[in-house]
Amino acid sequence: MQTKEKILEAALSLYNEKGVNTITTRHIAASINISAGNLHYHFKHTDDIIQSLYNQLAGEFDEQVSEMESARVTDLSAIVGFAEKSFSIVYKYRFFFLNFVEIGNRIPAIKKAYQQLTARRKKEFTGVFQLLIRNGIFRSDIPENIWSALLTQIFIVGDFWLSNNELTNQFQGKKAAKEYGKIFEAMFYPYLK
Repeated sequence: MQTKEKILEAALSLYNEKGVNTITTRHIAASINISAGNLHYHFKHTDDIIQSLYNQLAGEFDEQVSEMESARVTDLSAIVGFAEKSFSIVYKYRFFFLNFVEIGNRIPAIKKAYQQLTARRKKEFTGVFQLLIRNGIFRSDIPENIWSALLTQIFIVGDFWLSNNELTNQFQGKKAAKEYGKIFEAMFYPYLK
């Protein structure tokens, strides 16, 4: 593993464990036994590390959506499976989702990238919904504004379920993804044919 990858792996672990505001580049460097100078050769600032981790997160979501699109979703179980995998990604990068507003305000490029990603994902999900309507899985009598509201609900639950989990259930890892996948699935029942 290259030094840059080690830095990102250590940063992700430390940010998830202790939070983004308490971890410095010195903490990250010390955790992998390199000098702060060596770390700064690869990442000038802490925000550069956070940006790189966000890029990894977005890349993992892109792969997940590509898999879903190529699988040509034909039933609700495929969407639930996608949601559970997505929730696992969210859990892997949980420090983002537990501090998203703060990170977005601190690093405007991440806020902008997130807004663009959300807009793109809404279009992709709209396509999936239309496919499920054509395949007779979802009802065809749902007004457009209701579909739009469902998309917003998907992103609220998908991006911010971790806060609820941290304060209430405190599920870990795959159990967290599985349990919140069930909650995600329940959102679709009113739309099933």
